[in-house]
Amino acid sequence: MSFRQLSILPLLGTALLLGMSSVVLSRFEAQTEGSDVVVTWQASVETNVMTYALERKTRYDSQFKELTRIAAKGPNQLHQYRDTKIYKAAGEQVQYRLRIIYADQSFVTVDPVSVDYTPTAIRRTWGSIKAMFQ
Repeated sequence: MSFRQLSILPLLGTALLLGMSSVVLSRFEAQTEGSDVVVTWQASVETNVMTYALERKTRYDSQFKELTRIAAKGPNQLHQYRDTKIYKAAGEQVQYRLRIIYADQSFVTVDPVSVDYTPTAIRRTWGSIKAMFQ
């Protein structure tokens, strides 16, 4: 399995190449929406991509943790994930990154995008209570 970390310049269409596999991301962003964070990405080229692994890191994490895997849908299709479980990150910056997994199991990791997260007081309190039991 090979690994490479690559920078993505938002909306500029940077190519990620690995053998006969490639991705050109035209969009990768994270935005707050109410008390959630919505992560969105889109690829204008998606050659031999099997799945996207979305990872998150908060100041409480020593490394990125995988949240979900979303199957590739083909070029120019919007991929989206709503993160509803970021209670511990109250008032902090949250980072998200993509690991693009190809059909041959090789992968590339995209540099993270960040968003500042400030939940409502109710969710912040519930998150604090929940954190005591984890």
